[in-house]
Amino acid sequence: MKNQRISLVCIITLAALFSCKKKDPEPDCGCDGPTVLILKNTRASHEGAGIFTFTHPVNLAKITAIACSPDSIWTKSASSDIPNYTIAGNLKKECFFGPTNMVVFPAIEITEIKKD
Repeated sequence: MKNQRISLVCIITLAALFSCKKKDPEPDCGCDGPTVLILKNTRASHEGAGIFTFTHPVNLAKITAIACSPDSIWTKSASSDIPNYTIAGNLKKECFFGPTNMVVFPAIEITEIKKD
C-alpha cells in the first residue's frame, strides 16, 4: 500500500513537471511591442540621449518618446520648441508598471530621420 502511494506521488510529480512548459511571453510593450501609431514626415526636436519630442498628428498633443536604437550623430536641439529633425517611424505601445514616480516614455522605432 505504501509503495503504491509513493509510486502514485512520483507519477503525478513527473506528469506535472513534463506538462508544464514555460514559454517566453511575447512582448506587449516597448521596442518589441506592437505599433500604436505610424509617423510619417513628423517634425521633431531631439532632447538628447535618443529622446524626441513631437506633436501627435491626430490629437495634436505633445509627445516625448525614446528611440529604440539611438544614434550618437544626432545632435541635441537648441530648443524643444524648435524642431530640428523630420522623422518617420513606429510609435510603440507604452509600458505601464503601475503607479510610480518614474517617467516612462513610449518607445519609437525610427525608420527614417533627416536633420533640417
